[in-house]
Amino acid sequence: MSDTTRRGRVWKFGDNVSGDDGIIEFSVVREGFGKAFDEDTLRAMCFRSLRPEFPAEVKPGDIVVGGTNFGHHNHVEVSVAIKVSGISVVIVESCESGIIRRALNVGLPIMTCPGITAAVEDGEVLEADPATGIIRTASGQVLQSRPFSPRMVEIWQAGGTIPLLEREFAERRATAALPGA
Repeated sequence: MSDTTRRGRVWKFGDNVSGDDGIIEFSVVREGFGKAFDEDTLRAMCFRSLRPEFPAEVKPGDIVVGGTNFGHHNHVEVSVAIKVSGISVVIVESCESGIIRRALNVGLPIMTCPGITAAVEDGEVLEADPATGIIRTASGQVLQSRPFSPRMVEIWQAGGTIPLLEREFAERRATAALPGA
């Protein structure tokens, strides 16, 4: 298993899962909109309207599998809620590009893979590698998703855009401070 492969238990969801009225309850977080994320509140509400057991039973490294039009109507809090719940990767039939960008910005990889919901069952163990796009099911089936670009892998592995930029700027400052540089 490579350092970019994630292995975890599947939490399977259907089609048309709304980000702001399904994954989280945006009406609850709206009052704090624009302020620092309340990660405890986001973790406690993540998917609870669809799977009330999710917040208590999700484990670090678990994987979310969703159907078509996953996470529509969402804000960045949706991605933060999923990430702070411990989900290592989200694999969906389809979603809007905005949720992929917002999720990657906070270090959560979202892969699109038509056929994923028919290939897996809730609770089974799945392997997914965003860097190669390869997904392996418990039955041994191999599916191919579009692989992440090298820059997307860098952002994801750094924990998001801001941590990556902070690291890169720190490296540049250190290099510029070297004698003879």
